[in-house]
Amino acid sequence: MKNRFNRLTSKEWLPFQKSWFKYDTEEKLLTENIRFFIREDETEEKVFYYGDNAELLSNICESQNVGLIKANDFNNEALQYAILDLRNSVNSIKKISDYQKIKEETINICIKIFETLAHRRFLTVLIPNVFVEDKYMPLAWDLAWQLSSIFSLKDEKIACTNEIMSLKTKDNHKFIPNNKIFYCLYFRKDELSNGIFEEKKHRLFENKIQKSSNFSFKSTIPSWFILKPQPRKKNEILHPAKYPEELVTMFLQEFTTENANIFDPMSGTGSTQVASLKASRNAYGTELSPFFAEIAFGRCSEIVAPKQTDLFQSPIDNKFILLNKDVREISKDDFPEIDYLITSPPYWDMLNMKGAENQAKRVEKGLQTNYSDNTEDLGNIADYQQFITDLANVYFNILDIMKSGSYLTIVVKNIKKKGKNYPFAWDLSDILMSKLILLPETFWCQDDINLAPYGYGNTFVSNTFHQYCLNFQKP
Repeated sequence: MKNRFNRLTSKEWLPFQKSWFKYDTEEKLLTENIRFFIREDETEEKVFYYGDNAELLSNICESQNVGLIKANDFNNEALQYAILDLRNSVNSIKKISDYQKIKEETINICIKIFETLAHRRFLTVLIPNVFVEDKYMPLAWDLAWQLSSIFSLKDEKIACTNEIMSLKTKDNHKFIPNNKIFYCLYFRKDELSNGIFEEKKHRLFENKIQKSSNFSFKSTIPSWFILKPQPRKKNEILHPAKYPEELVTMFLQEFTTENANIFDPMSGTGSTQVASLKASRNAYGTELSPFFAEIAFGRCSEIVAPKQTDLFQSPIDNKFILLNKDVREISKDDFPEIDYLITSPPYWDMLNMKGAENQAKRVEKGLQTNYSDNTEDLGNIADYQQFITDLANVYFNILDIMKSGSYLTIVVKNIKKKGKNYPFAWDLSDILMSKLILLPETFWCQDDINLAPYGYGNTFVSNTFHQYCLNFQKP
């Protein structure tokens, strides 16, 4: 297949499609983006750059035989690619009004870029989320929302760094991951974009300061981590979207202590409960599907009261309650007060999409391809806005049985469906911030999945190999 998009071979193309990467140097970061997004043939169209590395980018563009135009010199030249590097300016802000100025300038620049950027070519924005005035502010999400009214938001990549996240605080009662990430946001000028800015209203700037509590964090969870779970057992593979106990254990060790009450409203085959019991926590939850609820109950029972006792296994004294019930119908009478919630909800109705490779493999093995056929199942809601609204209401209902100052972790990922990007993690957080305090997100980076050459030769489409672990606190 001929590559009409850039100058890369198929072997070079694939690595760039991974949705997260280990950040090495500025030169490598900028070179890889330039090489991927400039045309296959030399052209008079230039690369636009805004940021603090103009000299480095000039050298890179010269080596690639492409013209560079800096922001201050831009005079409506024809463009084939643009990079806006906002990392240093955003990292240096002291108050929200500083960011508002940066955002306004960025929007004005992007409107001008849109006018001369070639059709179906890309804009990349490099930006972190940061603490501002002791609040955690997802400024990358905000800018993505705002610019997506001008361009089409196509993708994001997570740059994983080893740089320490240092804050002027010695308060270990606040959750602060021990290193930094930044976002590479990718926008495209195409038939779905019109170059007109319309402000996106959201709750980001209403975020509250994290409530100090008696809980002391160990700071063992970084902003990104690679996790390779153990192979799934026979009864676990029956579930089409199980998440690993190893992930649950990581967060239990950070957010809870022994004998804490842990809850999962969508328990599946019981990953949360199994990990909780093994970590000497009490395990609670609900599961709508009777089929999966029975499997989860059996797995928990085998831990608490094993049929074959192991001479080297200490007895489990912790409790579990797992109800085959719609979580929207629970009350305070069903469970004790909860210390921590961790869960992975349905990723919209994506399991109902036909033709996916993983789905085909499950059909071939006679395995279930969706959560259930129940019309009340959130995974069967076709309308995106209805889905995230109903999902947020599930968490709001659970808040009634959670302690004040307690924490929540929700494992999700942004969704690509029929050529459109749905920022599920950001949109869900936006709703939840009306009643919860947003804490820094962390990323489960998957490194054991084969890359697929989506869009090869035509356009950039990443392989989504990162999961958001969204963290919140109940005020």
